[in-house]
Amino acid sequence: MGFEINLPKEQLLVAVSGGCDSMVLAHLLYEANHDLMIVHVHHGLRKESDKEAEAVRAWANARQVAIRMIRLEWDNQTPSQAACRTRRYAFFQEVMAETGRRHLVLAHHRDDQLETLLIQLIRGEAGVDGIPRIRSFATGQIYRPLLTYSKQQLYDYARAHHVTWYEDETNAGTKYLRNQMRHRILPLLAELRPGYEEATVQAAMSRHEQKQEHFTYVMSFVKKQMTDRGLPLEAIQTLPSDFKRLVLRSLLPERDFTSEEYNQFLTLLRVDMPSSEVYYGNWRIQRTYGYVTCVRCPEKNLLPEALEVGMDLGTYHYGEQTITFSRSTTGIPLSAIRFPLTIRRPLPGDRIRLAVGTKKVSRILVDAKVPRVLRTEIPVVVDAAGQVLAVIGHRIAIFGSFELLAESCLMIEW
Repeated sequence: MGFEINLPKEQLLVAVSGGCDSMVLAHLLYEANHDLMIVHVHHGLRKESDKEAEAVRAWANARQVAIRMIRLEWDNQTPSQAACRTRRYAFFQEVMAETGRRHLVLAHHRDDQLETLLIQLIRGEAGVDGIPRIRSFATGQIYRPLLTYSKQQLYDYARAHHVTWYEDETNAGTKYLRNQMRHRILPLLAELRPGYEEATVQAAMSRHEQKQEHFTYVMSFVKKQMTDRGLPLEAIQTLPSDFKRLVLRSLLPERDFTSEEYNQFLTLLRVDMPSSEVYYGNWRIQRTYGYVTCVRCPEKNLLPEALEVGMDLGTYHYGEQTITFSRSTTGIPLSAIRFPLTIRRPLPGDRIRLAVGTKKVSRILVDAKVPRVLRTEIPVVVDAAGQVLAVIGHRIAIFGSFELLAESCLMIEW
């Protein structure tokens, strides 16, 4: 039988494990004269993997096809299926970045699709729609051109075209849920309703097309509604629940989300509080003062250290801020402060002197509607006695009225 493979006529990155599915995929693409680079991951968990890795290398070398390989080392880590997948895709992403190849091709087939649909169903996933044929990934896209073909069809093609492959012995066991579906449930469904496979896969593909249309709409909606302060919560609340979930995807389009993570986002939108936040990896999504923002969490070891300012004053750079200190006839009386000054992050309990009394720096930032996640990123200037002289970008301390001579005040500008 012939296989219809619709892929861009561009450079492709093809994941090949050495099993029947991926070896057939590599053979099909090679015969179709695609520009290939093979990527192979040796998970370091089975002794047979050495032979499989060498076989994949030999196949590529014999055809002068470029190949990149990696052997995973686990040390004290637990090599679970999820951990293997995470590291495998991280390697694919690394190779894509290094080579500039934007199209990653995987060998998932119809049986994989059916197993995934059933697993999503029994786990109560928000979307029971299986594996997408095309989706965004890293700097490009993932393609799965074999999703409409059965495992048996791939076996038949391999034998007809003398494609050599290695069978992973663990695929025959029933330790994992996916294998249980493969060996126990799918054969029973085929017996109960012959031909269900084609109808089920077509329904999944239709659902993906529908979701893509919805996602395109939500992406446009988010782009139009986005402001300097973030995405207005009021606008999000006009969307139905399925579209609200897609708002999360539009904020972090390169990430896959579980049903629980989607529910966390919906809860964030519902909570009756001035602010709330949820974390997705190193991203923080926060609801503050009627807006939803998405920011990358700062790396703590990259935060600037406190910076000392001497009597000579001048211009200083602290993080992304530029702060200039100079003598002037207006500003903070030099007689009221002690040197050296320090530029640092605000600390709990910091207070700044105003026309009447003092006020917590944290309250200054709350009143300025600075999102809570960003408040520790706002520098303050303090003197040697610990007095807060300025909250950069927001407030200068007020020390009252004095009869002053020229050049007797400190001016702080940013």
